[in-house]
Amino acid sequence: MPLKTRPLTDTFGQEVLDVDLSDLDDATFDEIYKLWQQDPVLLFRRQSFSERQQVEYSKRFGELDILVRDDMISPQHPEIIYITALRRPDGTPLGGLGTQEIYWHHDQIYRQRPASGSVFYAVEMPEGEGQTSFCNTSLGLERMPDNLRKQLEGRRATAKYGLKAESTTQRDLGKDPEAMKKINEKTPPATHDIVLENPATGQKSFYLDPNKTLRIEGVSEQESKELIDTVYQFMLQQDELIYSHNWRNGDVVMWDNARVWHRREQFDATKPRFARRTTIFLRPDDFAVPEPDLARGAAE
Repeated sequence: MPLKTRPLTDTFGQEVLDVDLSDLDDATFDEIYKLWQQDPVLLFRRQSFSERQQVEYSKRFGELDILVRDDMISPQHPEIIYITALRRPDGTPLGGLGTQEIYWHHDQIYRQRPASGSVFYAVEMPEGEGQTSFCNTSLGLERMPDNLRKQLEGRRATAKYGLKAESTTQRDLGKDPEAMKKINEKTPPATHDIVLENPATGQKSFYLDPNKTLRIEGVSEQESKELIDTVYQFMLQQDELIYSHNWRNGDVVMWDNARVWHRREQFDATKPRFARRTTIFLRPDDFAVPEPDLARGAAE
């Protein structure tokens, strides 16, 4: 049967109704897979996932990633990261990303082979705080003025992890130079096409991070900065490109990092917030994937 859905905005995002992700038949999964190919953000309310079930569901979309930051990984399932400011009884962090605001970004653009799909399960969320917003870079590319779009097409750009002092990595680990050194050794600069295309749908998107991109090839450092800033300002002036999500316990949100930026609002550090995320190497024949030839080679 076709999925029951309702739009999250007039332009993108779908809430999928009456589906239990912990008990999913193949036909329903296939419909979810097709819907995600078309729309970069999907929401499922009132879910109840064990860690094992979240891993099993996520693996149906592709190979799962193991994060370079081992301080955030589940001890039972390394494919899962904990996103929380909660601490263990000995005072060490249970997960990462704290309580502060997180700026617009593409996850993993700093890796030469990024995992672009995310499955985010909200276990305990403070009501009305820590809102997450998504900005559609596929729709943005469609609506971009011709002169701006032409400056992106056919070019590549280089990104670096923990580039800025206010990055989440620097905030979490900036006081631990040894940890930062290990992460930097694992994440040399990575270069990708700016415009990506999904071979299954023909949909294009741009892949350019306002906080991690170092430079656009073929132009000077100053011109790179100006072009990135111009794209950033254009995107945030278009309300129809943005969906802001108010979390409820039990929400599962799936997003495609090759087609959206996302950001998080700050929230009260005295309130518990705990979420689990899996990250997926989406299949290059079905999704817009950075470095598709590299992705195909890794899958063989």
